[in-house]
Amino acid sequence: MKTLKYILALFMISFVVISCKNESSPETKTVEVASEEVKEKVLNPEANYVAAKFEIDGMMCAMGCAKVIEKNIAQMDGVKTVEVDFESKTARVEYDEEMVNRDLLIANVKKTGDSYEVTTWNGEELKMSKEIIEE
Repeated sequence: MKTLKYILALFMISFVVISCKNESSPETKTVEVASEEVKEKVLNPEANYVAAKFEIDGMMCAMGCAKVIEKNIAQMDGVKTVEVDFESKTARVEYDEEMVNRDLLIANVKKTGDSYEVTTWNGEELKMSKEIIEE
């Protein structure tokens, strides 16, 4: 019984010594990331801005489709505001008619993804021309 107490005491002491090692904290490294130059969007405050509303077919989700299309159109020079609504499958854009036109907006939507297609423009049915698709 005395031997068992000594073995148990030795085990407890060795356990405490091993578990109380002075482990240093993990090393923290700082990594520099090269930032891309952000191109400033061009807007003419004296421009004649026109509004357009068009339907987009092919959107499957709000975040992956609608928001990406909205972001791509918003980055265009001359686009003042843009809102793409996934539920109604519509986009509303306010743009400078001297810098942006219908064909550029349609081409931008098509460039975002092959499955997207602008079907109506301000309530009028569109027939996609090859020039618009290939731009």
